[in-house]
Amino acid sequence: MTPEIAAAVPASLGTYREGVAAGPGGPRATPLAALHDPAVFDAALAAFEAGLGVAPGTTDRRALVSYWSQFYLAPLATPAMTALVRLGQPLPLAFETTSLELDEAGRPARFLVQPEAARCPPCRSAGLGALVDDHLRPFVELCRARCGIAPRVIWGNAAVILDYVARELGEPETLACPEVATCLGWCGGPPCARNPLAQALCAAGGSRRRRVCCLRQRLPGVPSCGALCPVKEGGSCCGAAAS
Repeated sequence: MTPEIAAAVPASLGTYREGVAAGPGGPRATPLAALHDPAVFDAALAAFEAGLGVAPGTTDRRALVSYWSQFYLAPLATPAMTALVRLGQPLPLAFETTSLELDEAGRPARFLVQPEAARCPPCRSAGLGALVDDHLRPFVELCRARCGIAPRVIWGNAAVILDYVARELGEPETLACPEVATCLGWCGGPPCARNPLAQALCAAGGSRRRRVCCLRQRLPGVPSCGALCPVKEGGSCCGAAAS
């Protein structure tokens, strides 16, 4: 969004360095609020499905939406978390005032905020909790409404990606931001019990993994998420249906 934020993104997250920008965007940009229209959402999902080389209508729609959400969340999380952890600045990413730009393969690629919002001084009292309430909750509900997927599946996707970005930014730096660390479940205590991100991951063998399967391995040619997956070989996916 700004040269200062871009410069603070670590090299390991460089793919999504420009995941948030100010401006109206190009012809592939769609206001997120428009995704409430089933026809608009289905068109975006169809472009993503075509980019995967999957025949239309042949896949589990919940698995497709979950996988799409992972591409959606990565460019959102990298600049947003970098701005919070390294600069102490929340980005103006409220769902209803942000647009999404797709790449040529139909994948979510960049979020666009209104230029006037980008110019506003940051509200330093807001943090990851604001992103949860103002963007992620509406997004999770959108996914549920469009395909019946259990909200905890999308929350799991968000938690995995945000947790990964936080660790790439540095555990000491993230722990120095108590509100962020609490939202991610790094600190424990009552706030964690109420936060869907904190509840989406659990400790396993000295690391963290999902509590519910993201379903991505149901798509042709798409592997599971490996050690993050809670489903043991030969097991079944929990949390696959609507809650």
